[in-house]
Amino acid sequence: MFRKFTQRTGRDKKFRTLQFYQKNIVEMWCLISQPNSIVFEVRVDPKSIGQECLEKVCEYLGISNESDYFGLKYENSKGEELWLNLRNPIDRQVNCHGQANPVRLAMRLLFMCNCFRHEFYLHARVDLLEKRLLASDWDSVSKLIALIAQAESGSYEPTHPPYNIYMQASSIIPINSSQKPNDLLPKIIAEHKKYKGMKRSTAEYWLLKEISEFESFGEEMFNTKPQGNVMLGIGPHGITIYEKTKSKQLISFTNIISASSHRRTFKLEYLSTENKQLLLEMKLDSSHVASSLYRALTEKHAFYSCETVRSAVTAQFIRDLKGTIVSIFNEDSTLGKKYVFDIRRTCREVYDNARRALYQESAMQILPALDRLECTHTGADCKDSEEKLHRLIDALTCKICMDNQIDVVFLPCAHVVACTVCASKVDRCPLCRSQFAQAQKLYLPNG
Repeated sequence: MFRKFTQRTGRDKKFRTLQFYQKNIVEMWCLISQPNSIVFEVRVDPKSIGQECLEKVCEYLGISNESDYFGLKYENSKGEELWLNLRNPIDRQVNCHGQANPVRLAMRLLFMCNCFRHEFYLHARVDLLEKRLLASDWDSVSKLIALIAQAESGSYEPTHPPYNIYMQASSIIPINSSQKPNDLLPKIIAEHKKYKGMKRSTAEYWLLKEISEFESFGEEMFNTKPQGNVMLGIGPHGITIYEKTKSKQLISFTNIISASSHRRTFKLEYLSTENKQLLLEMKLDSSHVASSLYRALTEKHAFYSCETVRSAVTAQFIRDLKGTIVSIFNEDSTLGKKYVFDIRRTCREVYDNARRALYQESAMQILPALDRLECTHTGADCKDSEEKLHRLIDALTCKICMDNQIDVVFLPCAHVVACTVCASKVDRCPLCRSQFAQAQKLYLPNG
């Protein structure tokens, strides 16, 4: 597209026509895959941050309140799978080969939890099949495969056994990796028969319940170099060191003194069980993987162990060369600024935020439902019931705006007369006129 306009030139007062081409606004095309191979097409602004892209997918799936548990992965030019930093622009992290070529991302579970949703089941299933989660023994393997079959094909049918699902799930193995028993298939079938009549959603629930007790639940694994005999697992309780010739070692978050990464090297200072200060130094495949290890350790510590995300974590950033030069003259410049971490809330805050959102959604349905109630009484009984209903509605309505539902208690007078919006605009209780010290959120029963 372009537009034309004329410009007057010099003394001859002639007009010269100039053509100015207006650049078309092109959206970034993102293809986001789920663990069940379903791909979402999302279009965002070319300079959008990753959070906008993730929120669009979560909104479509109906899991906006749980979006903090998820992240987006991409593959760099070396074939390494890395987490997209959701606070930074997408085009500065992923190689975009022209506007016509889509950006390919994968939606994955970043923080494991005991939430029972279909999306969490899909990610747990993939982790089992790809051996990122290992069962405790072969009996546990047979139970897991039977639950997957129940969740995906329903109850066992002798005439049409789901052998294809059994075969797909046969890659699930236990920790000891001993030889597969010959009677594994009969055990799977016997387990599957036990779940006859069980709903698919219930089977998903019990599978998630089963894997939540695994030792490697919630761990993100990193291979070290050069031999690759040592693996590091970053989980909810700390960092676990897996060596082929030694028993595993857990370094809890409380024992960690400091952590850092420089190029391909990751360093960790910690206190041993004998209260001695030790240094763990590992080399990884690349500087990107070393940075990912440092980021995973910091974010998982903040998510699982802290009450809130500290400003020292959220404010940490780096700059590229151009941004560093500009910052010499202007410290507030955002040019070339890239955040190191993208965690927004802790586990407690995410859970609390989800519960509050669900409460508010249900609360918004109470008053319309009361308005739609039809009276089945006649005469005096009908009039009496109608008056009681109106009194109930009035009692639950904010006395300031007379619109929203009351959900705040003023302390110390303990009067419950206002909604959250109105309470933020006053400093005295509208009932007793005394100044309150705190406006505490109140959750009324919905039933």
